Amino acid sequence: MTQEDRKSIADQLSHGSRRTFLQVSALASAAMALRIASEPALAAAQRKEKVLHPGAVVLDANENPLGPCEVARKAVADIAPQGGRYSDWMTRDLAKAFTESQGLKPDYLRIYPGSSEPLHFSVLAFTSPSKSYVTADPGYEAGMRAAQVSGARV
Repeated sequence: MTQEDRKSIADQLSHGSRRTFLQVSALASAAMALRIASEPALAAAQRKEKVLHPGAVVLDANENPLGPCEVARKAVADIAPQGGRYSDWMTRDLAKAFTESQGLKPDYLRIYPGSSEPLHFSVLAFTSPSKSYVTADPGYEAGMRAAQVSGARV
């Protein structure tokens, strides 16, 4: 998509074009579906390339060689009988407990089931055609794709 295409879409959206809104929504949904499908494959492919020694701890995969602590194992065992349900109330309770403990307004906190979505939102919020995305190589590869969506130079 060219810079002119993005400007045209932005102009149409700002003038309330429902058709353009639906087109952009469909494209965004398709992009998210591709991202969701491709990220695990990319991570698996990256791991296959590594030669690991027995007993190695892979820090970039958030591994903990000790496993969960006793309190965490007990919490998992206690909640397991409810594992077939979406526990939405727990998300609200967690948000309420955290914001109250920190003296924040509840609207200041968003809870996500993983890091990909908020990281993508962060890249989109802070990059643009005039604000580049700076990354390391190797690094968070999905951030580069998110930056390209915003038209940022990587």
